[in-house]
Amino acid sequence: MTHSLSKQNLFAYLAGQANPLERQIVEEWLKNPANTETFHAWLLEWEMSALQFQPDQETAFDKLAQRLDQTETPDIVNEPATTSPFRLWNWRPYLVAAVALLVLGIALSPVRTTLLYQTYQTAVDQTQRIQLEDGTGVTLKPNSSLQVPRFGFRQDIRQVSLTGEARFSVTHKLDNQRFVVKTSDQFQVEVLGTEFTVYARKQGTNVVLDRGKIRIDYKTDTKKQQLVMKPGEMAMLTQQGNIHLRPLAPVKAIDAQKGHLFQFRDTSLWEACYLIGEYFGQKVEVADDSLAQRTISGNFHARTANELLDLLTATFTLRVDSTGATPILKDN
Repeated sequence: MTHSLSKQNLFAYLAGQANPLERQIVEEWLKNPANTETFHAWLLEWEMSALQFQPDQETAFDKLAQRLDQTETPDIVNEPATTSPFRLWNWRPYLVAAVALLVLGIALSPVRTTLLYQTYQTAVDQTQRIQLEDGTGVTLKPNSSLQVPRFGFRQDIRQVSLTGEARFSVTHKLDNQRFVVKTSDQFQVEVLGTEFTVYARKQGTNVVLDRGKIRIDYKTDTKKQQLVMKPGEMAMLTQQGNIHLRPLAPVKAIDAQKGHLFQFRDTSLWEACYLIGEYFGQKVEVADDSLAQRTISGNFHARTANELLDLLTATFTLRVDSTGATPILKDN
């Protein structure tokens, strides 16, 4: 649809900078119900650019109310009784209410999250490669979401929020700007130039460090605690808030006939699949959160990824869904 009004004209009107002729054009445009959807979209954009919801919401609302009270009311005395029901004197309360809601409520509403953060979401059988603005690479695993600031990182910190699983390859900054992966109010991973994998599901949270150094900040009850990890270690946070640090399941190369020796001691299925990717280059996903936390013990020889995968499926009575690019283990 072709609009007789430009966005800039409406912005000037909302800012109280329109002349009488421009005000008349805007108010005539507002009477047309076909323009309602466009108005709401432009109003939201103007409020965000004006940033009236931050930091002093009450002052912003008082200024807005004062400006609306001073706006000239259009002359409607001589209008016939058949005038459209969308006349400005009926429309004005909706304008005040809409702007007031934005000014007073946007800081606490889901709209604020949508406007200020971009969310990447993968399906059950989808993996997505993401390049952040600082050069950090993220491989977002299936059934996961990553929330990133839409307008860039703050100067003192680069923070993202993760639900699900992702592998990070963090770019080091000359000013040592921190990089933080937050999975909840009780758990976050802080790094400076490193490679690691975070698994944050309902059943628990796992962090595996491949290279570099990371620090885990977590909370038990009301007490804040920290844990520094070294390469080759795995940290596990339970639903009860307890954290365990241990080396990855040992893997030894024996000979070409027997391949690798995988020594599992209460090793989760998620960790076993992680090791398949590390040693054979074959990524394997686990479809169910509770299934991923089931554990296995024993020594297993495997020359290929498929051999170890066959051992795992037989032990756990699973099946492999190979319809996508990445095999997915599912309950049989």
